[in-house]
Amino acid sequence: RSCGLYLYGLTATGKELETLVEVWGEKRYRAKQIRDWVQDGVTEYEKMTNLPKSLREKLRDHIQPNALKVAAEKISKDGTIKRAYLLEDGQAIESVLMPYNKRNTACISSQAGCAMGCVFCATGQMGFRRQLTATEIFEQVARYDAELKQK
Repeated sequence: RSCGLYLYGLTATGKELETLVEVWGEKRYRAKQIRDWVQDGVTEYEKMTNLPKSLREKLRDHIQPNALKVAAEKISKDGTIKRAYLLEDGQAIESVLMPYNKRNTACISSQAGCAMGCVFCATGQMGFRRQLTATEIFEQVARYDAELKQK
């Protein structure tokens, strides 16, 4: 079911989400409650227990929680997380979270494929497919952010 609305995309700035909940007859503060859940890594509507059941049902029926589907994940001995995502159109991307002494660095995809064509790089060999949407880029960052907050 593709409706074009994704939870991560609506929570990036919050303005669209505020408008949507108001159109549904809810108070504007409900948008902040939803954003708080997402920032904590919760995208399952039934777990958003401070929201009325009717609002959770509207979210479930009209907004997809994730634009990205985890296709594979590898965690190395040093804690580096390499994750492959499948996009709605079947394209694949990768993101990597690398821990260092007192910080983390995330390598986030902004394109599906690459036009450089480097012979040593699998992504380069597949060629350029398309630019990612703002939601697809933001979701990669938001997922790592929520996971790091839980540690």
